[in-house]
Amino acid sequence: MLVRIVMVLAKWSLMMSTHSVKAKSRHPGAPRQHFKVAHLTFELSDTTFALIAGEAVLAKDRRPLFTGVITKGIATELRRLAHHFDEREDKL
Repeated sequence: MLVRIVMVLAKWSLMMSTHSVKAKSRHPGAPRQHFKVAHLTFELSDTTFALIAGEAVLAKDRRPLFTGVITKGIATELRRLAHHFDEREDKL
């Protein structure tokens, strides 16, 4: 399942510094929202997102797996992905 999430999000993925450790230390008050999904954390700023391994044991492993720009259509793609999760949850 993680592979599917990464594949969907990687479609829009671009390296951005908005979510790096340096950017967070330079701009500690910048608005960022965090959403936990299983063992992952999605971090959203105004125009970018980051996918972070939320249960990583070591701090060095908690940096973003990748980041990307929020573009038109990404919400629709994520809703399609959520639909597939709904179908699988119904079978549990």
